[in-house]
Amino acid sequence: MPLMIRLPRNEAVLNDTGPYRSSLNMLNRGETAVQRKLRRGGLAGFELTTQATLLALVQMSPRPARYFDVGAHVGLFSALISAIFPADAVQVTAFEPTPDTARICREIAARNRLGYRLEQTALLDRVGTADLYISKKAETSNSLAEGFREAIDVIEVPVQTLDHYSAETGQDPTVVKIDVETLEPAVLRGGLATFERARPWIVCEILPKDGSNELANVLHRLESMGYQMHRLNLDGSLLNSDAASVEQQASRKAHDWLLSPGPVESTLRDAIQAWRDAIASCTEESNILVPAGTTPDPGWDADYQP
Repeated sequence: MPLMIRLPRNEAVLNDTGPYRSSLNMLNRGETAVQRKLRRGGLAGFELTTQATLLALVQMSPRPARYFDVGAHVGLFSALISAIFPADAVQVTAFEPTPDTARICREIAARNRLGYRLEQTALLDRVGTADLYISKKAETSNSLAEGFREAIDVIEVPVQTLDHYSAETGQDPTVVKIDVETLEPAVLRGGLATFERARPWIVCEILPKDGSNELANVLHRLESMGYQMHRLNLDGSLLNSDAASVEQQASRKAHDWLLSPGPVESTLRDAIQAWRDAIASCTEESNILVPAGTTPDPGWDADYQP
């Protein structure tokens, strides 16, 4: 049964960039863990603070902006940003190595007539290939880290670095999201030259991983470049921190972090809160479920107007 999810209505963005669509077709409501979670709770039930932070960062970035979605899965965040912001203002690139989820990501873009680019590769700190371990638990836990979850299959996938990709394409990111199931330090390390040159904002999940200095080393490198670190709290607030504190907290519990190339101004904090408020209304009740073999009512994705 197809699933259409309501998108958040943000008056400031509508007044600034004009109309944008009110809904997205997320295809099958039960094929992946992400689609099932959207079915049960709408956008409001899916990483609300991370969503709001990414949308606010893209909203506040100089134009043209570039959003890199590293570990895109089915491309929810890529689709969300592509649907809300004009293509000539924000260019979106999704990086997803798992063949099945990359296929869905590509199909979501096509079905919704979105222009984001999908690169079916992983980003790490080297160029070549690597083994991708397909999780028995859920496809959201697929990882290049052996032993992260019990695997039911192993496939070889291409890998490259963010630095290599930016140099090869001539595209530097403005906002980067990283969610790669314990290998975030490797992705950060592979992008250090780009981070120093282009100064993008980074939203990064950091999972507990014992017995490694990789995280501490790369965070201290970023700190030496002037990056500041803020934990994304569930209530939408940003907790100012530093590399040592991030490392200590990461050893105990998973968190999403904002790595900012400079101070976080009150205008960004206000924009995050505005997006949180808008997303909070996109609940399960606002979803549109279409019986198999039928088509949705005309106008299901009609544009919001200023």
